[in-house]
Amino acid sequence: MKSSTVLMLASATVGHALQQCSGTAKEEGGNWWCGLVNQILYSNVGHPGSYKAVSHMGDDGSCTFEDVPFEGPLAPFNEELTPLFRGPMNLKQVAIYNLSPKAKRSPAVTHTHARRHAHHHHLHKKHAEVVSEPEQPKEKREDWVHAVIDGVAVSWINNYHPEATPAAPAIQAPAAPAVAPTPTPAQVYKPVAAAIKPASSSKASKPKASSAPASSGSDYTRVGYYNADKAIADGIVFLGNYGGQGSGKFDNVFGNSLSYLNSDATGGAASPQILDPVYLPSNKEFAIYSDRQCTDGSCGYYRPGSVAYHGFKGEDSVWLFEFNMPMDGTTGFNADMPALWFLNARIPRTAQYSSCSCWPACGEIDVLEVLATGDTKCKSTFHSNVPGGSSDYFDRPTGEPIKVATVLDGETGQVSVKILDSSVDFSTGLTREQVDGWLSSDITAAKGEKVSLFALSS
Repeated sequence: MKSSTVLMLASATVGHALQQCSGTAKEEGGNWWCGLVNQILYSNVGHPGSYKAVSHMGDDGSCTFEDVPFEGPLAPFNEELTPLFRGPMNLKQVAIYNLSPKAKRSPAVTHTHARRHAHHHHLHKKHAEVVSEPEQPKEKREDWVHAVIDGVAVSWINNYHPEATPAAPAIQAPAAPAVAPTPTPAQVYKPVAAAIKPASSSKASKPKASSAPASSGSDYTRVGYYNADKAIADGIVFLGNYGGQGSGKFDNVFGNSLSYLNSDATGGAASPQILDPVYLPSNKEFAIYSDRQCTDGSCGYYRPGSVAYHGFKGEDSVWLFEFNMPMDGTTGFNADMPALWFLNARIPRTAQYSSCSCWPACGEIDVLEVLATGDTKCKSTFHSNVPGGSSDYFDRPTGEPIKVATVLDGETGQVSVKILDSSVDFSTGLTREQVDGWLSSDITAAKGEKVSLFALSS
């Protein structure tokens, strides 16, 4: 790994980020790209702060909030998370693990060989479909942009802060479409029709209940698992924004709530279904929640009438995924732009594509996201009170499925996104040694693979 000089900012009071840029930074379509890597290791992830949690959603489209403070090495990503998937994609396996309270790991190695380089602002199309009242104005602060361009580290203050375009509430087709409040060219939001579709065939049986994971004798215990080919859904439930189709709610104010997902991921269902090994096309998406329903206020506020489940604990968690993102050659809004990302579990339970949610301060992690139609590069980015993301990138897996680990380590405040060997088994338990290996940049480099280091702003 190359060492490099760290460029100090003129003002010690301005937050900064540290990043290794693997290669020469290049700008494409408003996004900065450095080099292809096999792992991105984020540090200094958690920061104290607060977010605006939804406390009421009115029939008139009103939305009220309450302040929720957070703190900790991973905050706010120590709260419950849900993974989301957008096509084109074939999802083969998912496994979620939590660290046993008795299996604390030793601190990870501190990494210092990195250039100073804050995240570049890039477009996130999956947030463009906002269909509610505009957010209240928030206090703005100086936004420093740092880049390594043609081998030279440069810094400047971003003075461009466009105002968001107010959005009309979601309405059922064929009424006039709503316009998304985004500084990029507005896209048309098309709510799903509220026609009820019967549940799919007998293959789509109810997932097996798993209220308490069985002990595996390992340091990390598997608490959720999906295997497409074997029709296994253990400890999880598939949900989508198809409220009004068999479950959930649809109205002309907030549009579709969460509903159960049918077995071919094309609409809603009346009860939990196991997702078949289906191809998820462009601009279609779904979420995986735990199989624990929200009861007695255990999840906080969620949209009345919505299907509501707990997410999975973020702190000290490991997430394994097996999938590919084939090219489909389509064009248009969100076309051929697959993504795998995490949201704070609160967000979809109110309104995922609306200002009536706690996004972005309550947290989002983009694991692998394609930002341009037909592109073969995948970004990784954090959205929270302290956002940031590497300009190094992963190769889009257009062919054979790949395996990816996302490790959230509560002891060190690190998050690792790493491409795994195809031989990795999504077993019922993981050892500390395995997980430490997925956190370590030294092991990745020793294999001749490229690793990128990124420290979020202080």
